[in-house]
Amino acid sequence: MNSITKARALTNLNEKELESGAANTEKSWHNVYRKSAWIYVGGLDFQLTEGDVLCVFSQWGEIVNVNMLRDKKTGKSKGFAFICYEDQRSTVLAVDNFNGIKLAGRPIRVDHVKDYKPPKEHENDDDLAKTLKEKGCAPGVVLPPPSSSTSSFKTDQIKQEPKRFKR
Repeated sequence: MNSITKARALTNLNEKELESGAANTEKSWHNVYRKSAWIYVGGLDFQLTEGDVLCVFSQWGEIVNVNMLRDKKTGKSKGFAFICYEDQRSTVLAVDNFNGIKLAGRPIRVDHVKDYKPPKEHENDDDLAKTLKEKGCAPGVVLPPPSSSTSSFKTDQIKQEPKRFKR
């Protein structure tokens, strides 16, 4: 089943929920994903950046993490991303409103992610980055405060004497 067919199927499912009165209740199909604030976005144009995706998808809520998968050798986008919202209710809005639309001339698929698997850790990740990668930012996840090493980075780098220009 291609992405357009899947998008139409979800649209039909949403319409049936609205007609039956099951929307926003325990009977809604969205209820299965109530503990995850992650969504999958597929079919993205390869020229789009994380900033582009953030700009478009932030209209439905505060985005706290964007994981756009890229080729390790070339750095080019693979055409899909995972987005974590601050609030799970934003995922419902994003899935219902963006699934099947055309973005940069391509139809995209937007769906919930029940069990997000974080990318592998890097040596320079702080506690906040590790927690976001491991647990995401779903409701009930307690995030540690940002470490002091990330906040003092800029002050350590700017201890040079400022350059003076002649007029």
